[in-house]
Amino acid sequence: MKKSIIFFIVMISLVSICNSQINNLKNLKDKASDKTKTNSDNSSDKKDGSPAYDPENPVYISYSIARDEISSTKNILKDAEWTKNIEGRNDDAKKYLAKAKENLEKLKSNAIESKKPYVKDLEKEYDNTEAERKTKFDSYLADKEYDKKLDEYYNFAILGWDISDKSLEPSYTGYYNMKKNFETQRPEKFKNDYVQKRVGAIDNFFKVEVYKVVPELNTTVDNIIKNIHAKNSSGDEDYLLNAKSYLKDFEEPIALIIYNKKYLLEDKTGIDAVQAKIDKEKAMLDEYVNSGKYDAHVAKFHQALIDAVKLGPKKMSNTKYESMATAGVDKGKVLKVVITTDVWIVKKNDWGFPLYKYLSVDMAVNHEGKCWLSYGQIRKDYEGGGVYGGEYFNYWGLQDEMNCNNTNK
Repeated sequence: MKKSIIFFIVMISLVSICNSQINNLKNLKDKASDKTKTNSDNSSDKKDGSPAYDPENPVYISYSIARDEISSTKNILKDAEWTKNIEGRNDDAKKYLAKAKENLEKLKSNAIESKKPYVKDLEKEYDNTEAERKTKFDSYLADKEYDKKLDEYYNFAILGWDISDKSLEPSYTGYYNMKKNFETQRPEKFKNDYVQKRVGAIDNFFKVEVYKVVPELNTTVDNIIKNIHAKNSSGDEDYLLNAKSYLKDFEEPIALIIYNKKYLLEDKTGIDAVQAKIDKEKAMLDEYVNSGKYDAHVAKFHQALIDAVKLGPKKMSNTKYESMATAGVDKGKVLKVVITTDVWIVKKNDWGFPLYKYLSVDMAVNHEGKCWLSYGQIRKDYEGGGVYGGEYFNYWGLQDEMNCNNTNK
């Protein structure tokens, strides 16, 4: 009887343990089932399928990060925030959206979540936000680019700097085209007070300041023309001997006219009148030079100068001194020696002390087929106490070409 009771008790205990184990397994299964539902199909999800709050649920984590990063981006894209530091805000927006994109991709890769409306809504919201960011930043870059172009023309017009942007022509046409495109493509930016102030300054340069070059050029050209027709010492108009020089004088004004007509002056009436003056005189000079008249006249003038060169009148005869002069010539053949002073002339320093005394000597010298007037002196150096040393010849070299027929005159 006692054994039966013990057996019965043991059996009841075993049954109880089995039931407990079964319940434990059921609870574990239920928990696993609940976890699975939390991951993909939570019964407490919202109507759009977005997961309920659960900081341990990977789906909720990806959803909340994507949602919050998009929201943060929208906030910094608001004008009040965006305009504080556009480049910095743009960098932040790109960073936020990159994180949103990363987590959105995780949701899209989930077979169950990818089919839910909230994922498509998030994706659309992401695309719209990224499009807004890009549009706003592209607009900023476009404004910045026109600011740069405007600054280039401002520095060119007001400060005289070269334009470094090779896409911009340094001219009134280049500026007007840029200005028109600026006003058309960025109308609100163009109305900006800063922009309008700079536009006004550049407009004034191309409409007023550039035309000041015309009277300056006109004065320069008038002076050249006046000198061309002025009478020289021979009684001839100066261009007869200096035509080539005057052609060179016109080169700078012509270059300035070409530059200003091409780049700066929209109205070319005034500068064309200056050009006409140059063209008239230049045509005359070109014809005179190209016809050979210039060379003939210059040759005649030079020959007249050569013919006018003669030895000075003889004032003394002294064979010794004439021989010293002949021996002192270092090149060419001496044709004639003339002592042109008959008294010794004393050369003094700035304080009135004697240095030497001399007799002037002219010589006709033939060198390489041409005759030359040469100069020299017979000198005696001062030795002090009223005493001068011995004579010697001081040669000055070949000076002026002369007509060989004049060597004996």
